[in-house]
Amino acid sequence: MNSFKVQYVIALCVVAAVGVPVEDGKWHPYQYGDSGKYIPTDEGKYIHIPNPYIHNDNPYDGGFGPYAHDYEPYVGEATVQDQYRLILTPPKDIPFYKDGYYKNNGIKIIKQKHNYDEDKYDFDFETENKIRAEEKAVLKNANSIDEGIASKGFYEYIGPDGFMYRVDYTADENGFRPKVKRLETPYSGKWILEKVN
Repeated sequence: MNSFKVQYVIALCVVAAVGVPVEDGKWHPYQYGDSGKYIPTDEGKYIHIPNPYIHNDNPYDGGFGPYAHDYEPYVGEATVQDQYRLILTPPKDIPFYKDGYYKNNGIKIIKQKHNYDEDKYDFDFETENKIRAEEKAVLKNANSIDEGIASKGFYEYIGPDGFMYRVDYTADENGFRPKVKRLETPYSGKWILEKVN
């Protein structure tokens, strides 16, 4: 009886081993009775509709008639670019240049200071017609052939065009070296751009 069981178990194992397909990882198209080819169906097939869109040449009519398209682009007239020049407007009323301003009382000095020593000096003053000056100086190389005065200062005044002209200067062994400025005042004319064309 035991041998029968053993034989039965062996037979089952052989049948089981023969009935199990071998899976070697390769593609075997005919192993399961199928050709392996793609079989197309009509499911999801694209049906072409020729053109349901109907074009209307000009659907817009805003009350002024249909728009007529001009294939030629608009070409404007040739224009010259605007050109400007910088001009100075006339000065405002300058009291210091009116007739008779200096005739009655002359020019009054409203501020004046000065200090003088053997080896240096300084002064400054201002007049009622806006003339101002200031200078400071020192004696250099005293009692030698190169003895001289080195000074530094400025002077300024309002010109007939209403602008203030200021000259800052240095004077020494290297000569007189001025720096000129032209400054606006309440009396000066203004620079403006004037259209030429």
